[in-house]
Amino acid sequence: MNAKAPVRIGFATIGQAPRVDSVPAIVAALGQPVDVIEAGALDGLTDDEIAQLGPREGEYTFATRLADGRQVVLGKSAAEARLATVLERMDAQGLDLVVALCAGTSLPALRNSLLIEPQRIVDGITAALAAACRRIGIVVPLAQQVERFHLEAEVTAQVRVTHASPYEGDRFFDAGRELADCDVVVMHCMGYTSAMRAKVAAGAGVPTVSAPELVAAVLRQLVERPQATTAPISDA
Repeated sequence: MNAKAPVRIGFATIGQAPRVDSVPAIVAALGQPVDVIEAGALDGLTDDEIAQLGPREGEYTFATRLADGRQVVLGKSAAEARLATVLERMDAQGLDLVVALCAGTSLPALRNSLLIEPQRIVDGITAALAAACRRIGIVVPLAQQVERFHLEAEVTAQVRVTHASPYEGDRFFDAGRELADCDVVVMHCMGYTSAMRAKVAAGAGVPTVSAPELVAAVLRQLVERPQATTAPISDA
């Protein structure tokens, strides 16, 4: 029997590709070979051009990473518009899955590829956890995001929000300490790594989950391609 071709996955970032800080870890968690294509909403832009995409007064902000590792801050409207263009290009490349590497964007559905929106996955799991909590902690990248953060779903748990950027500084332990009275902590950004999660968990002393690891767990099942079999399936 011929081996099936690897699943083709596109990773689209609101920053610049490649995302060496996050994509390799996600791919490694899948447990099988996949073909990967990366592209970014800021690819090929100069610093001056990127600066023009910053947030307008009162606009929600996103933090993202440039190819050289620097952090930049974008306005929500510019980030979503440029990311949508990247997603449309990927959708025309015959990919099986396209993953948006941002946990706060609203995106259009694709016509040819299955779009994975971390926002929906992470918010859904966060709401499910909050349903069983008295208090749930959220970590976002930027201080200016703290007051603006909200869950779409109605939850009875008290929501505590603090910040720690995955691209600048290292206040993960401190962020965890600030959420130590919570029952569980969710790190709500696709830039967080397992090492960052470990620091937050150490500070908080409570179960802590991160957006990229939650998304990777979903992707792992989506990329499975079992070989067809004619043998009966036992219920034993």
